[in-house]
Amino acid sequence: MTRIVASAPGKLVLLGEYAVLEGAPALVLAVDRRAQVTLTTIDGDAWHVVSPTLGLETRLRVAADGIAWIADPPPQLAWLASLFARLPWLQHLPACRVELASDHFHFDHAGARVKLGLGSSAALTVALLGALHALAGKPAPSLTECVDCHRTIQHGRGSGIDVAASLAGGLSRFQLDANQAPRIEPLALPNGLHWCCVFSGKPASTESMLATVAAWHERNPDGYGRRMHDLATISSRGVDAVAHSDAAAFLSSLHDYAQTLAGLGEASGADIASPAHRAIAAIARDCGCVYKSCGAGGGDVGITFAVDDVRLREFEARARRGGFPVIELETDPQGLAIASTV
Repeated sequence: MTRIVASAPGKLVLLGEYAVLEGAPALVLAVDRRAQVTLTTIDGDAWHVVSPTLGLETRLRVAADGIAWIADPPPQLAWLASLFARLPWLQHLPACRVELASDHFHFDHAGARVKLGLGSSAALTVALLGALHALAGKPAPSLTECVDCHRTIQHGRGSGIDVAASLAGGLSRFQLDANQAPRIEPLALPNGLHWCCVFSGKPASTESMLATVAAWHERNPDGYGRRMHDLATISSRGVDAVAHSDAAAFLSSLHDYAQTLAGLGEASGADIASPAHRAIAAIARDCGCVYKSCGAGGGDVGITFAVDDVRLREFEARARRGGFPVIELETDPQGLAIASTV
C-alpha cells in the first residue's frame, strides 16, 4: 500500500484584483490555512473520493476512454472529472482512496459554518495534482499545469493568482503575459509592517462579482478600460514599492487601490466595497491603519496593515467589538508540500 499526503496553502490577494485579468502585475500572499489531500492505494479499479469537510463521497473509474462515475457525483465533487480528464497517465496508476480536506478554510460565525474566501479550490487543486504526480513518480506540477487545470475546473475563468500562491508559498508578484501564461517572482513585505485578516461577516461569490463586472465591460468598454488602467497603475506602483522595501509607498498604494476598487464597484453595479468592508475600513482609518478587501470583494475577508503594532492591536479590538472577527493568520513560506510512505 502506498500513501501520499500533499498540502498547499491558501492566499490573500493584496493588490491587483480584476486588473490582473487584463495583464496588470499583482501581489499575492500565501497564508497558513492549508488544504490537504491524502492518496492511499486500494484494491480494485474504482477510485473512492471522500471529502470529510463537506461530508461527501463518490466513486469513479479512470480508463483510456475517459472518466466514468459509478454513481452521479455530488455537485461539489464533480470538478474531479475535469481535473482527471487532463491527466491521461492516470489510467496507468492503481486506484486510490482520495481524501480532500479543507476544514481550515471554513469558520464558525453566527451559528453557521462559512467559507473564508482564502482560495480553497486552488489549494485543493494544487495539492491533488502534487499528490497524483508523486504517485506516478513524476516531478512536481508546474505553475502553468496547475493554472490550466484550475481554469478547466472553473470553466476557463480566473487568472491563476490563487493557484500561484498555493504552489509557491510566501509573497509573490504575479502577472499574465500576452498569451495569458502566468509568471511569478518571489518578494518580501517591507520591514516594519504588521497585518491582520478580518472576516466581513458573510461569504461572497467571486463568480457573481466577476460576472457583474464583465457585463458592465460589455455595456461600457471605454469606462471599463479607464478603470482597469487606473487599477493597473496603482498595482504596479504598489508592487514596485514592495520590491524596493518602501513601506510608506506600499501602504499608499493599498489605500488607493481600495478606493479605486470601490469606484469600479459603483460604476459596474457590483457590491465590491460592501457596507461591511466600508465599516471595517472606517475602523482602520480611525486607528491609523490601512484596510483593503482581498479578492473580488462583496464579502469574505480583508487585510489591515499598520506600521505600529499598537495601532494594529487597537484596530483588532475595535473590529471584534464591531462584530468583525479577526482571523488568526500568518504568512506561509511553504507552498506545495508532499510526503509519501510505502
